[in-house]
Amino acid sequence: MNSKPQTARAAANPGSSVDSSSGTSRLDTAYADAIQAIAGHGDQPLDIHEICRLRRACGFTDDLALTEWEAQAINTRLYGLSAISALLIGADDGGAFKLSKWLQGGLHSALYALTEDAQGVLHRANEKAAEARKGGAV
Repeated sequence: MNSKPQTARAAANPGSSVDSSSGTSRLDTAYADAIQAIAGHGDQPLDIHEICRLRRACGFTDDLALTEWEAQAINTRLYGLSAISALLIGADDGGAFKLSKWLQGGLHSALYALTEDAQGVLHRANEKAAEARKGGAV
């Protein structure tokens, strides 16, 4: 019933890439590595150099110039992610309140959608920056 999070989990699995003939599989692998690194931090100290390496592997190598609309779009989605996360944490085992499984599923889907939207804005800005760099190098 809720296929989006399952799709996200499949995309995070390096062996699950559908199109292995293009750069898509490399990008999926880079995303999976980034997710693994973030999830595996636990109590370990934060390794900024490793995060930068993973960021570069995901294709973010240029400075991004965001329009006012793009910055507001990302900001709005981050506020939404924060609010939904607070609800899910508050409803965690032993939390202040309980949420039905249906509502939790909807909140998880909303987290996924907000994350995808924010990433979409960043990826479009990154593509514009790459095109500008190529245009300036010609």
